[in-house]
Amino acid sequence: MQVESFGDAVLFNQAAGHWLAEAERENNLVLSVLHGELRRGGACRGWVVREHGTLRLALFQSPPHYLLLSQGPVEAARRAAEAIEGEFPGVVGPAEVTSAYAEAWTNRHGCEAHLNSEMTFFTLDTVQPFARPSGCLRRASAEEFEKLVPLAGAAARDMNLPAAEQEAVEVQNGLRLAIAEGRQFVWAEGASVRAMAAYVNALPGAGARIRGVYTPPEFRGRGYGTAVTGALASWLLEEGEAWVSLFADNANAVSTGLYRRLGFVPDSIFRSLRFITIQ
Repeated sequence: MQVESFGDAVLFNQAAGHWLAEAERENNLVLSVLHGELRRGGACRGWVVREHGTLRLALFQSPPHYLLLSQGPVEAARRAAEAIEGEFPGVVGPAEVTSAYAEAWTNRHGCEAHLNSEMTFFTLDTVQPFARPSGCLRRASAEEFEKLVPLAGAAARDMNLPAAEQEAVEVQNGLRLAIAEGRQFVWAEGASVRAMAAYVNALPGAGARIRGVYTPPEFRGRGYGTAVTGALASWLLEEGEAWVSLFADNANAVSTGLYRRLGFVPDSIFRSLRFITIQ
């Protein structure tokens, strides 16, 4: 197997974009991050593993974030870990592929891989009926930025995101961009924000992924998390998305139960592993 490297999103997309899109659900995470970087022109790098000329695995990183893995054979993941140079805080992707990469990487570098989270990738194409509490779904406004910053930070902590994604600057930049692009929504009653959620998409009309679902503690247990998720999923489908997806932490039975009741169906298991240097 041969490993090829690419120094920016454009070149990586030329090499792997079409292949990733052929399995758009399985590769949604890589695709959504890749297309975000193509729009923003951020610093990033990517790799592909080929076997007899056939692409078998794609890897992508937007520093300082985790290395993202596509679906693919575990043999290709091990080969990538043996060939790729650089430093990564961790790796995330389909469970078996990620574990294979991490095992080979830690053996090569003498470090350890610790489980950050195990998640289920859920997909939905029809929203099941749900109760709507008082208030409504609407886009967040730029004037609400300061109000939403602490909620976005709490959401990142609750979801146990990698350390870099919990940094205040990272949270603020992500929230500001989501508001500016019209992807940040709230469930609100008047000026009171009861819950929030955003979305990202990769290919036009080929699925959107809901992220950052959060209800402040004082409003929990009233159906606001269900409402903001269900209403946003319904809106995305009405806007022409073929399906809607999200990741749910397998350790959080409340959220996974909520998503199942809305009609989300388990698609695949992902793992997020962080690398720890052995002292």
